[in-house]
Amino acid sequence: MYKTVLLKREPENKIAWLILNRPEKLNTFNIELIEDIGNALTEIEKDKEIWVLILTGAGEKAFSAGADLFAYGSGTTPEKAQELATKAHKLFARIEKLPQPVIAAINGYAFGGGCEIALACDFRIAAERAKIGLTEVSLSLLPAGGGTQRLPRMIGIAKAKEAIMLSKRYSAKDALELGLVHKVVPNEKFEEEVLAFAEELASESPIALKLAKQCINQSIYVPFEAGLELEAQSFGKLFSTKDFIEGVSAFLQKRKPKYSGE
Repeated sequence: MYKTVLLKREPENKIAWLILNRPEKLNTFNIELIEDIGNALTEIEKDKEIWVLILTGAGEKAFSAGADLFAYGSGTTPEKAQELATKAHKLFARIEKLPQPVIAAINGYAFGGGCEIALACDFRIAAERAKIGLTEVSLSLLPAGGGTQRLPRMIGIAKAKEAIMLSKRYSAKDALELGLVHKVVPNEKFEEEVLAFAEELASESPIALKLAKQCINQSIYVPFEAGLELEAQSFGKLFSTKDFIEGVSAFLQKRKPKYSGE
């Protein structure tokens, strides 16, 4: 269906893989890839059988090496460049706001826009071979897919300035110490570990995960009191769900819950 992405479902696990599929170009972003990701996200948003999404890159070399500068061309005007940045903002915000938890499975290089799309995900798991960073300043550019906003919120403003202004390229181990990724796994066990993490998430109620994600995401953008109000509203909503009844019943019966997403 899509030329530059693959959408693979695992219905038995309630999991789907969204794979950036331009390995010959290190899965770099061009207009077509941006559009394909957007269309795939629309499909994922509507699919109630997808409880967890894994985002990764095709091949073992790159998650995504960022923007395909050759595709955009040297004739890009300032107005066109701003338009492209706005498109990236909207796309990555959709990932951030997706109802399902999103895991960035960083299997190789994640530079520039590749790092930025990972920052928009809820979790980042890196293979040992991965390299990650916002490297645009080395090209006399700056991160324009939300990197200047998300990275400081994630690792602090001082470390973010160092990462961005010096175009740092971090190893997986260094990224873990920095708080840029959640987990680093051996290359040979990468897919296995990512899937195990996704399955653990998918064993929870998708309604509870969705509302918890919304509350946590809003916590850094709204006043504390507004965040508490959203939390209380979300807590109340959960009491009207079948999943809440199942969760309590399973706890009392000392068994694993079987959630339905209702």
